[in-house]
Order: sequence, then structure tokens, then C-alpha cells
Amino acid sequence: MTAPPPDPPPVGHAPPAPALRALVERYWWCEGGAGALPRLLPGTGAELWVHRAGGVELRPADGGGVPTRLPAAHLVCLRRTAWQLDRLPGATGFLAVRLRAGALRHLVPLGVDEVADRVVDAEELWGAAGRRLVDRVRTAPGTRQRVAALDGFLTGLLAEHHRPEPWLDAAVGRVYRRPAGLRIDRLAETAGVGARRLQRAFPAAVGAGPKEFQRLARFQRLARHLLREDERDYLPAALAAGYYDQAHFIREFRRLTGQRPTALLGRGLSHFYYPPLGSPGEAGLLPTRKETP
Repeated sequence: MTAPPPDPPPVGHAPPAPALRALVERYWWCEGGAGALPRLLPGTGAELWVHRAGGVELRPADGGGVPTRLPAAHLVCLRRTAWQLDRLPGATGFLAVRLRAGALRHLVPLGVDEVADRVVDAEELWGAAGRRLVDRVRTAPGTRQRVAALDGFLTGLLAEHHRPEPWLDAAVGRVYRRPAGLRIDRLAETAGVGARRLQRAFPAAVGAGPKEFQRLARFQRLARHLLREDERDYLPAALAAGYYDQAHFIREFRRLTGQRPTALLGRGLSHFYYPPLGSPGEAGLLPTRKETP
């Protein structure tokens, strides 16, 4: 008799079901982690976390405000400021889903601008379905079954909330993938809509207007590159990303994070900035170089 395949490793990632791959970039998980979590920089990304054990507190990265304990299942989406995540005492185990740019609007019952810059309880967004998701993930016997529970949950949301506007999905994808040098007025022409319609549609679709989304996408993609490559000499990459000069990039970095680039870069890879997942056959352990689970 052939032995069943082993359960996925304690820290790893996997692709979603084929029907969800246009919306979901990856599932990823960490079991038994006890180290510090990295700073969550501003960006356009959306993730849904479900905690199996332990918990996490959120606080502003500038040190102000009161730490807030996050719900067992919560959504993080577009952010204009940096946040710090702190583990509560004890081991932490969680499963998360990372959504592609513009995907969240197909999974929620309201505009993304209503949940931007917030951490939202899954039950607040999806009612009893959000509460049942926590129960299903926590009672599942292994990681594969937990991933299957997320597949089923997201498939149900997509059936209920899908907003079929291909021109808008294409416009969001174009801004996210190639933010450097893109003119928003030309984007409207390419999308086949008027500039005013584009301006009105973007906030509900992604949480910000097209120009602000472009700035956040440019910053996020550059930060991912610099952290992934562990680069301290950031100027060549910043110029290639469309910043005019070093002063321009430093101003933008400080506006978004409150710090100079040298204070945050050169610290190695964080789980928020892993490279794209690639083909389904490449799923497995996350990179281990200076890894922060």
C-alpha cells in the first residue's frame, strides 16, 4: 500500500484551487512560531489571517496609540501607514491567504474603501460564515484540510460577491504590475472609459484613487525587491522604479513609514515580501535566508 503524502511543513505555502488562482496568490502558514513579527509596511496588498493558536496585537509603527488584539480571523488590506505586529505570549499558529491586487472587491459585500487602513474582523464582514471559518480551520486535522476549508470559504464568497467588470480588473492589474511612468489619463483611454469613471471606480475597487494606488504599488513593489534581495544600496532600484532621484525616494519612504530607508532595509526577508509563488509544483517550504516566520 502506498503511504499517504506527508502533511505540509510547519512553515510553508501552497497555491489555491484552480478556480481561485485569478484572485489568490498563495496560502501560507506558520505553526509554533514564537519570534518577533516584522513591521508591516504601507502597501496595496490584502490578506486574510486565521489564528489556530495564540494571537497577535497590532500597534502603530510610530509607537503611538494603544495595542489592539486582533480577532481570531481578520482581514488586512490597503494601508497608508506602517504597522507593527506583536505576538502574544506563547506559541502562535496561523493560516493566511494572500490576495492578488484588486481581488478583494470580488469577495466582500461592500466597497474596499470602507475597510482600507483597518484590520477587520471576519465575522464583521461575513457574519456567521466568518465565524464558522475559524471553527473549521481550528478543528481541521492537518494543514491540507485547513487549506481546503479556506478554498471552500473563498469559493462561496466569490459566488456571492463577484463583480464582473473586466475593464476595471485589467486597469487595476496594469497599475499594480507597471506603476513606474504610467499616466493615469492614458490608463482611462486604454481601459475604454472616461477619466471620471476611472476615478470613481478605483476607491471602491482597491481602497484608493488610481494615483494614490499607483504610488503605494510602486513603493510596495520596490520594498519587496529590496527586502527580498537584502539590498542596502537602494538607489539603482529606486531609480528603475520611477523615483526621480535619491531625495525623492527618501521623502516618499519617510512619508509612508516615518523613517529613512536605511532604518528598515538590509534586514533580510520577511514573510510579507516573498516573491511570487510560481507554478503549483513549486509549492513547499518558504525561503530560509534570514527568514522571519
